[in-house]
Amino acid sequence: MILLVDIGNARIKWALQDADTWMVGEPLLRLHRAFKDIARPAWKELDAPERIVVSNVAGEDYRKSVQTWIRRRWKVTPEFLPVTERQCGVSNAYSVPQRLGADRWASLLAVHAYYKGPAVVIDCGTAITIDAISADGTHLGGLIVPGMELMVNALTVHAPGIQIEDTDRQDISLLGRSTEAAVSGGVLYTAIALVERVFMDLKGELGARTNLLLTGGDATRILPLLGSRPEYVPDLVLKGLAVYAEEAAECVT
Repeated sequence: MILLVDIGNARIKWALQDADTWMVGEPLLRLHRAFKDIARPAWKELDAPERIVVSNVAGEDYRKSVQTWIRRRWKVTPEFLPVTERQCGVSNAYSVPQRLGADRWASLLAVHAYYKGPAVVIDCGTAITIDAISADGTHLGGLIVPGMELMVNALTVHAPGIQIEDTDRQDISLLGRSTEAAVSGGVLYTAIALVERVFMDLKGELGARTNLLLTGGDATRILPLLGSRPEYVPDLVLKGLAVYAEEAAECVT
């Protein structure tokens, strides 16, 4: 059994893979808590995995705490996904490959393994990231913009006159009739416009059969409002970790 772990800025996603069996666990909120305080109650009944493969964007200190807890709990050394120039048939567009986030790299590995043709990957998390990959596995580069919660926070911090109590409960229409509704609508339309325009431009370069894949914690907020009809893949990073776990011995790095 392999435990696959995707450590993001806000949540920890995980899945178990055993031969052809795939089980995705409930996402774990980080909430500035130590890894041991999150993992202990969530995995207390979990049998020791044979391997543990991790994507981590939470920084080096957090990586060390993950490694320490896993070694003590299961006597297994976790494998952290390396971001390299080339891996599992995918070439990295970054001039310094290690600067690309491990979660974005894992998503690209999954896309190349499971989808035919070029693709655009939109990850709606703490940041909204966009990456494009050609049919032959060439990463073409990407974009990073603040996620929807960060957009709201930027307004409340830098525009003190904007007071927001709860944007999540507002009914969204084209124009808001309260500050909360106006901010919620503005943030949603910003995200929607970004996705639609970038995908339209990239599809013009990559071809009409370009796949559009949507993932991340806020993906379901914009999914019903997109005219481009993306495929929603909530466990895309985990699937990329599974690709790496299976092919690590054969991958050219």
